[in-house]
Amino acid sequence: MAFAVLLTIGLGWAAFGGWAVTRRAPMFAQDRVVAGWLGLGAWLLFTVGGLVITTLRHKLEPSLVVVELALGVLAIANLRTARRAGAALLPRKEQLSQLP
Repeated sequence: MAFAVLLTIGLGWAAFGGWAVTRRAPMFAQDRVVAGWLGLGAWLLFTVGGLVITTLRHKLEPSLVVVELALGVLAIANLRTARRAGAALLPRKEQLSQLP
């Protein structure tokens, strides 16, 4: 079960890497936003998997909760930073699209 979760997360990152490398147009931080959402999804999958495993063992590890919360805060901060960077670049994208 845990291997399947890790495999799913790894395949998601591999697909994202392939998409980012094959894009020829400027992304204007779109790659950062997609990576932020992918990181948040991976954190959610990891958290649910960890909680299911600990629930089945009838023992909640405090260290697991601390790690999951820390990773969640980092994932959310990364997504917010990426969205702000994308929003900051949108006016520049509009300026460039209006050039002859």
